[in-house]
Order: sequence, then C-alpha cells, then structure tokens
Amino acid sequence: MSQFRRGIAPELLLSQVQNTLPYLFVAGASDTALGKLPPAKVIAEYSRVSAANSEPGLESEPRVDALTHVEYFKLCLSAHFLTVGTPVPTDVDNQIRLKLWPRELPLEDALTMADFVLESHDWQVTLLSSRYTCGAPGTSWEKEAVSGHLGEWFTVAAGAYCALKQYSEPLATAKRQELFEGIASEVRRHSEVFGSLWRAEAGLACLRASASIAHNFGDLDRVMDLWDLDVGDRLRLEYYKLAALPFDSNRKLRYLGRLWVAGELYKSIIEDNAGSSAMAHENHRYFALRKPKCLRQSPEFFIPIGPFFDEWARKLAKALATPEGRLTEASLEVVEALKHGWNRLPHTLTYGRALRGFSEVHPELDLSLLLKTPAYRKVLENPQARFEKKWSEEALKLMDEIPSRA
Repeated sequence: MSQFRRGIAPELLLSQVQNTLPYLFVAGASDTALGKLPPAKVIAEYSRVSAANSEPGLESEPRVDALTHVEYFKLCLSAHFLTVGTPVPTDVDNQIRLKLWPRELPLEDALTMADFVLESHDWQVTLLSSRYTCGAPGTSWEKEAVSGHLGEWFTVAAGAYCALKQYSEPLATAKRQELFEGIASEVRRHSEVFGSLWRAEAGLACLRASASIAHNFGDLDRVMDLWDLDVGDRLRLEYYKLAALPFDSNRKLRYLGRLWVAGELYKSIIEDNAGSSAMAHENHRYFALRKPKCLRQSPEFFIPIGPFFDEWARKLAKALATPEGRLTEASLEVVEALKHGWNRLPHTLTYGRALRGFSEVHPELDLSLLLKTPAYRKVLENPQARFEKKWSEEALKLMDEIPSRA
C-alpha cells in the first residue's frame, strides 16, 4: 500500500462509478467503443480484481485496497473522466489536481503519472459526454471538439506541471516542457475551433462553445492559483485569465481576442421577450437531475449544454415511454425533477425548455400550474425554432459588440 495519504477508498470509488455508469459493467460492455476506452479498461480491471477478492478460493488476487500510489492515481483520474459528464460525477478533483502530488513523491512515480495525464488528453470525450461543440462544417476544424472534459484535462495537466517543478532532474524539466506544450497546443485548438464558428456566423454553436471555453479556462486559472504558481512562471504569464482578459501584461492581444470574446459571450445577457438569460446562468450542475436514476441507464441520456434542452428532452421522452407511447413512472420522475429544478431556479430557461420538449412528445402532460406563471408560460409556449433563432441572432450581435469592451 502507498505510504501517502489518500482521499476516497478505492472500493467506494468503484461503487460510485458503478452507480452512475451501470451500463459500463454489463456483459459485453468491454466490446463497446466506450468499454474500449483506456479509462474504462482501468475501471474494468479494478472491478475484476474487486470481484475476485470477494470470491472464496481466490485469495491470491491482489487486493484493490493494496494499490500503489500510481495505480490509485490512475483509478481516480479514470473515474473522474468517465463520470464528469454524467448527472452524478465522482468527487476526486482535488486529489488528481493537487493532493496526489505530494512533495515526497518519487520522481519515477511523478513521471509515470504525468505520462498518464498526457495520454488522457486523447481519450475520446465524445463517448463520455454530449457537452461538446465541433468546429464549423466545411473547415479543417469540423471534427475537432471543444468540451468540458478538456477543462478537466487542463487542470490535471497544470497540476502535473506545477508538481514537477519541485524536481531538479533533467527528466522532470523535460516532462514539464512536454506538459506546457500540450497545454499550449490545446489552448490554440480552442481558439481555432471558436474562430471557425465565429467566421461561419454559427451563433448557437458559438454559445455552446463559449460555455466550454469559459469553464475550461476558469478551471485552468483555479489550478494555477491552487498551486500558488509563481507570477513569473511561463504558464501563468501566457495562459492565466485567457477567458477574462483580452491582453497580456504588455497589452498584446492574446489569440486574436477570441477566447476573451467567448468568455464575455458566456456572461452576456441574451435579450428575448420570451425569456432573457445568459449561458453563465444556464450552465450549472443541474442538481435536480441527479435524482432520476433512469438518466444513468444509457449514454444517450447525457445532459447537453444548456439552455438547449428541447431535442434532448424529446429523445428522452420517447425512450422512456411505453411501447404505446404513454408516460411511465420514469418519465414522470424526470418531469418532476425538471419542475423542481425550475422552481428552484425560476429565472433560468433550461428546465423549461426541457419541459416543453417533453410535452411535445406527451401532450397529455399536466403543466397547468406552471402555465399560470406568466414568465413560465412564455418559455413553455415559445417554439424551439423561434427560441434558438433568437438566441443565435443575439449571439452574433453580441460578438460584434464585445470587442469594443476591450
């Protein structure tokens, strides 16, 4: 067993992954695209060992609670990446970003962990979440996705970069440079994907991308602060507050101002007579959707980027309905969660958009109490096409105006 302090017990972490991704543990899951992902293989192996430990006569199997420090880190990182796009993610953020990088960590272990972080950049996040946006069709960026998972990658990459600073050996210096270059490449990619959407005047896609960009660079900033990274460090000088400040310390515009524009767009109010809001108000943790367990039964139910929930709700309503197309207990559980969430956050639109989508599949759905409230009624009576057209147009207007704020 590792001599370093840990957070959650491995067995408990495994149970949390099983709870939120049950389809990863069914027969044949290892043959699916999701099951073949490296983090899924890590979880599957530990799950196998855990199951073997509980069977009599298999005491020769290594115990899951006897993991090395590196193995435990890989387990935590894998669990985090697999579940962060689900309604009930695991809570190991500070472990993988900071606490599992103690000063006494042998360099060999630190280098192995850093390599695993670098490998994790290429995990196919489109299998783990629906909260991603690809570049503009017809461009070289059309298959490049910007997602919240990349913000999680930024945080562990920055954590590894900061941790390796304590070592003077050339191998550590070289690995820090590799991490820096990986972060730099991903920053450029974020900028280019958003730029392609802006040039294509894809207003809705710009809004969706702005949510990922604002979150991702906010996360990167927080990890630099968490490690108290020196103000003169190159990583902080070049990439701190990218979505919050357009210029560097020398008043040089960074990345053509695109990432800052995305950050401003994310915070800006979209004016609409049928309900005004901002992406920043709509993209939260959706705590209300943690209760319906049916949302954990399929990757098809991954929660999208708010407030654009109409299509997701229609697909979900059809999937949960009886063969005759009627409401089920699971359907009603989701509807009640949406109502509860909207009543808790009455000035947002996401839950209302989802309820409208649900009601299109199930016209018999009783939304009478909500319709008595004028603000709610405006949202519920606003067709998806009109709603999204308005938000797209307003987004493009804002992106014309935002540069003047610099």
